[in-house]
Amino acid sequence: MDIRIELAKRDDFSEMIQLADLTLPDRMNLHELKKYIELFPELIFKATHEGKLIGFGCAGIDMYQTTGWLLFSNVHQEYQGKGIGKKLVEARLQALRQHTTLQRVLVTVSETNIKSIRALEAFGFTLAKKEEDYYGTGKQRNIMELPMLTIPNLADKEAGVAMNPLL
Repeated sequence: MDIRIELAKRDDFSEMIQLADLTLPDRMNLHELKKYIELFPELIFKATHEGKLIGFGCAGIDMYQTTGWLLFSNVHQEYQGKGIGKKLVEARLQALRQHTTLQRVLVTVSETNIKSIRALEAFGFTLAKKEEDYYGTGKQRNIMELPMLTIPNLADKEAGVAMNPLL
């Protein structure tokens, strides 16, 4: 399957919102997406198959330029389980790697989203903390962390170097 990962553009917004409505109902809107592209134009990626948008993800950077965030990732249900989410993680980590002042990358993940937790662990993310009742009573969020030193370099990965030298 030929999957392309590339920077998203404003022209992609309507398709991105349609996909978000299918997979993340009530969690994203066009206005929010416009803010992300204004704040982080080099950190929003899309996945396409045969020219069709099948996924997207965004990263961000805090105002101190020391912490990167994997903000959201979204893959069409038909394409889940095919490594596309991992490719979107890789693209965002490579883009964040270009910011030399970053010390770590964080990501929020639901404690029940075992597939995402396992995928993030494969990149070297570990549980940093839990925030009780973040999503409402009895609904916590997990924050996973990856120190910048362990972000894989895509060139090293392609040459066969281990993704996380600390594992």
